[in-house]
Amino acid sequence: MKTLVLIGSNRKQGATATEALAQARELDPTGQDTIVHFVHEMKVACCCGCEFCRKEPACSQKDDMAGLIQEMLDSEAVIIASPVYFGALSGQLKTVCDRMYPVYRGGGKSLLAGKKLYLVYTQHSPCDTYADVRKTAEDYLFRFLGFQLVQTTVVGKDGKRYYAGT
Repeated sequence: MKTLVLIGSNRKQGATATEALAQARELDPTGQDTIVHFVHEMKVACCCGCEFCRKEPACSQKDDMAGLIQEMLDSEAVIIASPVYFGALSGQLKTVCDRMYPVYRGGGKSLLAGKKLYLVYTQHSPCDTYADVRKTAEDYLFRFLGFQLVQTTVVGKDGKRYYAGT
């Protein structure tokens, strides 16, 4: 399955990357159709609120985000993986998510409608901690953007895993 992996951790050998890449191998065992990005290595500026994306399915800023959105559109599945900082996605990954707004075309329509999404969270607390925050991100960010949430994986401080499917 053609898979795009977005990793919001700087640690290439850390728990977040390990879990995300394991999920990617399940979806694309050969790895030939998988693209992996560590978002801290990408040039993605914060949203400037100019509303250009309300008129066009694009952004006025010229950085790596246009190519990343195209990779999302071209993929069959997207894995978004993040360490949990203060109950939320990492800052780098939140910036990428904020810049996904051009795919939303208003009236509940999204260019990502039905795109399979796998979320991976790693945190230094028990798996059930921050469940309310994750639910908010799932409902008000990812589903708003049209993703079909397939699975959420949470890895807690003790190495325990929590899986939830829709």
